[in-house]
Amino acid sequence: MINKLYAITKNGLPVVPAAAYEPADVPGKKASRTLYLSVAAIVVAAGGAVAAWGINVIIHAIASLVYYGEIDTAYRGIENTERELWIIGIPVAGALFLVAIARYTSFLLRALGLTVAIGAGNPLGVENAAMLFNGGLGAWIGKLFGCTSDECRLLFTAGMCSTLGSLFGAPVAAVLLALEVFLAEWTLASILPVAAAAATAAAGSYLYRGTTPVLSFTALPAMSAKAMIGYMIVAVIVGLWARLSTALYHLIGKWFGMLTKYNAWYLLLAALLTGIIGYIFPRILGTGEGYVRDLLEAHVTLAILFTLAFMKWIAWIFFSGANKTGGGIIPLLIIGGALGLLIGAPLQMAFPSLMINAGIVVLVGMGAMLAGTSRAVLTAIILLLEMTHDINAALPAILACILAYGIAVFKRKQQQELTRA
Repeated sequence: MINKLYAITKNGLPVVPAAAYEPADVPGKKASRTLYLSVAAIVVAAGGAVAAWGINVIIHAIASLVYYGEIDTAYRGIENTERELWIIGIPVAGALFLVAIARYTSFLLRALGLTVAIGAGNPLGVENAAMLFNGGLGAWIGKLFGCTSDECRLLFTAGMCSTLGSLFGAPVAAVLLALEVFLAEWTLASILPVAAAAATAAAGSYLYRGTTPVLSFTALPAMSAKAMIGYMIVAVIVGLWARLSTALYHLIGKWFGMLTKYNAWYLLLAALLTGIIGYIFPRILGTGEGYVRDLLEAHVTLAILFTLAFMKWIAWIFFSGANKTGGGIIPLLIIGGALGLLIGAPLQMAFPSLMINAGIVVLVGMGAMLAGTSRAVLTAIILLLEMTHDINAALPAILACILAYGIAVFKRKQQQELTRA
């Protein structure tokens, strides 16, 4: 079956820097060949799960070394660093390595460059590097298994999407990501290897960190009609912000694309901007994954919300747009969650009867930002549910993602009509 969703999602903000790799197209295959590809996908996912955890450790170790002068493999926020003016140069140094290695076509080498750049404080998530590396691993193992170019593309997709299982414990979202974004056709021959890879990666994740949800916080209350009105208002505003983010991502990519025709080193300007903003607001540097729980539990100040919702957004949109790294997932969750809480708090004060819950309004912002930029609406919904393990998050997550997705698609249709006129 032809994947009609691809025509919509391809105009969104890519999740990872894999746009140059064409969507997988594996039509009819014999059952034996499909099983062969599934076995290869399981091997890819098993190796990819180890690689994802390794990349996570390396990023934290680099960040700890360059900002604190010691090696620590656990996440450590950068806001307490004493590097002062040196902060400006650290993201530039990391981006220097990324630009130098970008001339190589190997996805594995490019993932290495991203790992160093993220560890140096550039505002991307671990998944940016891990998904690219695991995709490259899939393509390499495909060649090792004697697969055709189409089958290698399928294994690239399986490896890349399975990273959601290993990092976020979300195997169903991993399959949906492939279905919505990366598979040109839906056939058993293309879906089964992806599903096998996602299940393998999730099993590895559960063995490594147990069954504790990635987003764990105080139990959410049941929904009320008044509260849902408040969440829908937040979702619409964040959805509009997500649409703006997608447009700016492509615009910035176009600007830097013209600059890099003359010299690729112009890409360092985006990292320089990150360094300057990071010098003033150190919280924007690095993955920022430690703020996810703080947001969900509302353990943040107004200053932190402003920093994460706007200053981190500026650094992220310029760096990811210039280097075409894709939006990622963790940056979108942080920016969307902070923006959602920043909107929800004054909304609750203005209308006390709404009874808005801080944790839910953060989830609404996260879902709206992710669905509105990537346009992978089903992936965003299921990802939030798998990350929280809380059924009370289902209704607000569904409404938020659908509203944001509708805004993204509606704006696109309006633009097409204006162009035709």
